[in-house]
Amino acid sequence: MGFSINYRSTRPASRAEADAIRNAASAANKGRTWLSCEPVHFILDDGGHLLGGSKPNFQPHADDVASARSEGLPDGTARDMLDVLCKLSLDHDIEWEISHDHSGGPIGYVRDGICDEQVRDQVEAFADLDDILGELGAEGIG
Repeated sequence: MGFSINYRSTRPASRAEADAIRNAASAANKGRTWLSCEPVHFILDDGGHLLGGSKPNFQPHADDVASARSEGLPDGTARDMLDVLCKLSLDHDIEWEISHDHSGGPIGYVRDGICDEQVRDQVEAFADLDDILGELGAEGIG
């Protein structure tokens, strides 16, 4: 069963702007293994909105943990995913609507590089869940 944190631009983006934001996301994603959460990525929908989703990985496979550790890079977490969205918002003057698979709609927004408190709280809860599972003996990178 998958679970995804979803993000969508609040306004359409031009093709050039979308390409610039996708390139910036790719650069911001570098330097992490992204074992605990998928990195930020986007598609452009028919209406010109950028949208994407990142799945937290609460119980990575032991082989994936070993591979990530061998890279010697920090893990990419749900917190890091949110930080990337905040940076893109600030650097590209774009706002993000944030939801997740069980929210029934937006939980909040990232505007001017700052996320709503409810967004931060829920993403922190997902990241904390990964930490708790690791402490209980589930396979994790940390």
